[in-house]
Amino acid sequence: MDALEPLPLALIGAFPGLWITGNAFGFMPQLGLLSLFGVVVNAAIIFIEFADRIVRERAEASDGSGPIMGLTVLEFRACLVEAGKLRLPPIAMTTLTTIGGLLPLALSGGPLWEGMSWLMIYGLTVATLLTLIVVPCMYAIFVETFKVSPVKVERASQQRAVPVAAS
Repeated sequence: MDALEPLPLALIGAFPGLWITGNAFGFMPQLGLLSLFGVVVNAAIIFIEFADRIVRERAEASDGSGPIMGLTVLEFRACLVEAGKLRLPPIAMTTLTTIGGLLPLALSGGPLWEGMSWLMIYGLTVATLLTLIVVPCMYAIFVETFKVSPVKVERASQQRAVPVAAS
């Protein structure tokens, strides 16, 4: 599972944002694109890390009979849905605060800052929405179809008792 998959999603909103606002893809919008990539990749990493944690916890608690790390397909997908629900507020707050900080630059920042700001605003809006849909879908595809195991699972039956020395 790769955290770089949202980068094309950022471009889907960024370039139309420049076109809609009538700005050129100059030096500052290029810097904005790099910043946009950082924020979008961070959102994907937050989701993936949290989904891994939920999948690991559920897999360790399962009886091990399912095809996906001991989970059934429905149980595995429920983990992804739960991760999306729990990570939506922090991801949305990161996006909204960044957009809020960029709005003054976009509206009255002058020609140096406007292109960068609009690129990031449109890019963040589209990429955040698509990231919350595409990243879980890609996660499920990699795990279900390509049998990629995102986490190492130790079930209670696999854990060995460590002898305690008598004192």
